[in-house]
Amino acid sequence: MRKILYLVIAIVIGCNPVFAQPTHIEKSEAFDEPGDGWNKVLMLKNGNTFFFHFSKKNGIEINVFDKSRKVTSTKEITSDLWETKKMRNTLIAGLYEINNEPVLFMVQMEGRLPTMYRLRFNGYTGDVVKEEVVGTLPKVKIISFGDEVNTVYIEKDKESDCYAAIFFNNTVGDKDERIKVMHFDGSHKVISEAFYDCPNDDFRFLKFIGAVVDGNKRVYLSTYGAKTLRGKEGNVFISCLKAGEKTFVTKPLKFSDDFKDTRSLMEYNRTNNTIQLMTLSFTKGKVSFMGNEAMGQYMSIMSYIDPENLELKSVKPLQGSKVNEYVRSNVNAKRDYRGLPQQMVINKDGSTTLLSEEQTQAITVDQYGNVVQAQTFLGAIGINELNADGTEKSGYAMLKMQDAAGLFDPLYIASRQKGRWAYIQGFADHNSYMSYDYVNTDKGRYIIFNDNPKNFDKDEDQKARKMVININKLNTICYSMNGDKVNKFYLFGNPEDKDQSNSCHIEASDIDQTTGTYATIMIERNGRDRQAKMVWVKFE
Repeated sequence: MRKILYLVIAIVIGCNPVFAQPTHIEKSEAFDEPGDGWNKVLMLKNGNTFFFHFSKKNGIEINVFDKSRKVTSTKEITSDLWETKKMRNTLIAGLYEINNEPVLFMVQMEGRLPTMYRLRFNGYTGDVVKEEVVGTLPKVKIISFGDEVNTVYIEKDKESDCYAAIFFNNTVGDKDERIKVMHFDGSHKVISEAFYDCPNDDFRFLKFIGAVVDGNKRVYLSTYGAKTLRGKEGNVFISCLKAGEKTFVTKPLKFSDDFKDTRSLMEYNRTNNTIQLMTLSFTKGKVSFMGNEAMGQYMSIMSYIDPENLELKSVKPLQGSKVNEYVRSNVNAKRDYRGLPQQMVINKDGSTTLLSEEQTQAITVDQYGNVVQAQTFLGAIGINELNADGTEKSGYAMLKMQDAAGLFDPLYIASRQKGRWAYIQGFADHNSYMSYDYVNTDKGRYIIFNDNPKNFDKDEDQKARKMVININKLNTICYSMNGDKVNKFYLFGNPEDKDQSNSCHIEASDIDQTTGTYATIMIERNGRDRQAKMVWVKFE
């Protein structure tokens, strides 16, 4: 007899939008629907759009679309350096445009040696410019990209081509060798390289939780350490590695004593010259340090940090009162919004938009304790916009119910937008339709997700909504927001009947905030016939 263990994750958050409609939609010629694996779109500054497809065993396929939305090049990438047949066990650590080139970072095992490769592609033809090993982690008996045992992170500066590679090894005995940082300039030359000194010799647990790159000058790091699994003397630290230095300057965030397992989002708000650190910590309930199992509630706090001396400017609890006000005024709900923060967006005026999503995890085990099925139910969307001082400005919520395969890590939307991806057994293609995207322009705020057309007129009644499971019955929905009004429409046009639908790969999409362009893979279904098109949506 099967036993079902439900893992519930919750927190509170909310946004401030404006109103407009997409002004222009362009579509490519139809092509075969991409198969199981990783699909990712990358728009370049030169006007070209790259579409990457990874299959389990056949390496990388690249299609290049030019400004006229025509395919100008198709490449199948293989290598003698890394294994094309190991794609199923490959971590995509990041995909960015760096120095006018698409640059892909991926990790594979060489024996028991986790190895990170950097692949640079010509921005016009898709040809490989150079591929090389960037670094490795020590040989280990355990390798797991999902629960942060041994892995690599890539963080790129939004204002330049500089970036950092963070090597995290949670199994090495010497805690001063658990985290290594390599800081690169736009030509991929090393600016700094250093191991992170553990701030407390008594810490049993030490974890990397976030980073920000400040051009070619410095890298900021946030870490979490604790003496015990329960978070005894658990603390969050902020650190800085300056260009050319070999050691970090580290300071504790003193308010964070006795935090339980903590994660973070980290951004440099250059409008007010502040490091913004949003921490997400357990307040009660059971917790697994590696993040595999959790039952309880999170507390979320925004810290504003001086980038010069690492001192706290201010600390604001994130209570999401504006989202709750919206839910109670506009949605048929008798409870507060319970969403988990997923992404932090710094706006041009120095304000901040926090994106959240209700998330419930469920594991089904058999009588022997073996995991039979793992699911994540992705619920209502919350948008909370904060003023530059951290006070709440406005909040919105949109109902949805989606059934995704596997266990989604906290903050996965932020991770997804950096191109980070690992194969989930069986349902990678299914999950690519789940969750949502957010586009903000000077004139508008937009939420995009796939939903069952039967839910279109049920915005105020969560109980009446149909769970999104079958990807063949989905259409892409778009919300635009203005004051207390929300406008809803089908992004790719109203479905004419139940045998027709237009949906998109949320996971594959790319957003160019400077032009307000959203590029994604659209799937057109007409009965049993399905075909794919690259689509570019220009928002005002």
